[in-house]
This record gives sequence, structure tokens and C-alpha cells, in this order.
Amino acid sequence: MLDQDSVIDVSVEPRQIPPMQGWQWIVSAFQLFKQSPTAWLGICGIFILAMLGMSLLPLVGGLLSTLLGPVFLGGLMFSAQKQSRGETPLLVDLFAGFQLRFTELLKVGVLYMFGTMLVVVLMAALLAGAAYLGFLTIDKNVETFAQLGSIWPVMILVVAAFSVVYSTYFYAPTLVMLQGMKAGEAMKLSFLAFWRNWQPILVMSLIGAALLILAMLPMLLGLIVALPVALITSYVCYADVFET
Repeated sequence: MLDQDSVIDVSVEPRQIPPMQGWQWIVSAFQLFKQSPTAWLGICGIFILAMLGMSLLPLVGGLLSTLLGPVFLGGLMFSAQKQSRGETPLLVDLFAGFQLRFTELLKVGVLYMFGTMLVVVLMAALLAGAAYLGFLTIDKNVETFAQLGSIWPVMILVVAAFSVVYSTYFYAPTLVMLQGMKAGEAMKLSFLAFWRNWQPILVMSLIGAALLILAMLPMLLGLIVALPVALITSYVCYADVFET
């Protein structure tokens, strides 16, 4: 973890937030949703459909969704900031990232994609090394769980590596869109802010995951509210760390 007193040379210094504030982020996001439910259902619905549509494209689906995901997220964060300032979010706001900060948001997607690819390469190399050294045996007669149990150190390393990559992405699209930062600068600051506030982020993630599971119970109908609130929470989390 990072030293809590560490500072990087940027104009915006991320605050350290108490752990249980992660729950308040979800509450505040729900309050924003309640103010303009129709607009948010439209914005989030188009966002989810766009991401699913891109991911389902043959061959290039995963690549396209990774590259353009930050651009759409930038527009969604733009909508949330508008509402927090007393304006009404509009469907067209979802595409603001394409108009205002497309190049830098695309760079965030490129850097995140390469980071993810490095984690995949690391996992493949570690698994190959484990197999070569005899820690992992590809045998149909051996239960999968038994094989996984023998390589748990590899899995821990892979999860740790992906956590580092994800932490550079967590705030980056929002910082690029709302603070006007360059992609590399935003990802460095995202890394610092994420680990400085990993406790409230963990609380938010655990409670959010539980609420999403509960939302699936009544024939998935609860997701109509839960998914927009989850997306808006990303903005509330950013605003509390960087703007409040």
C-alpha cells in the first residue's frame, strides 16, 4: 500500500475518505437517481446496450468495448456532474466524451488494454512455469479444484497484478473528462487515489455486490434501478475524493 502522506505533483490532491463512507456513496447515488429517474434509465440503458453490443461483435468485440468503454464512461460522468450542479442530465450527454475528450479517453482504454494483456501474459507464464516444475498437472483424472489448490500462490500474484492495473483505471476516465487531464497523468493519480481509499472502495464494492444480487431476485427487475445507481456511484465516489 502507499504511504498515506505521499503526494504527487498534480493540481488535484485526492482526499482520504473514512471506510464506511463507501455506503454513503451508494446512498448519495440513489438520491441522484431519484431526482431524474427517467433520464438516468435512458442514459444507463443506452450505455449498457452499447457495451453489450460491442462486446458481442465477433473478433473485435472485446477490443472495441475496452477501447471505447472509457469514452462512454466519460459521458456518463459528465451527466452526473451536470445533475450535481442542478442541471438535468440528457441522453446526448452520454456521447460528450466523443465530442470533448475523445483522444485522451481512448488513450486510457489503450493503456488499460495493454495492462490487462500484461496480466494475462503473466498468468500464462506463471501457469506454464508451474506445469514445468510439476506443481500443475493437466490430467482429466485429477479434479480441477485439486489442481487449483496446488497453484494458489500463482492466483494470488495474478489477482494482485490485476488489482494494480485496475486501480490505474478506476478514476482515470472521470479525471480525463472532468479535470481535463492527460491519460497518463490521470492513471497515475487514479492509482494513488484508489490505494489511498481502498477501504471505502472495498465497502462500496461489497455492499454494492450484495445489493445487485438482491436486485436479481424479483425476476431481475431490481436491476432497472440497481445498475444505474451502481454507475452513478462511480461519480459520487470521485466527487467525494477529488471535489468535496
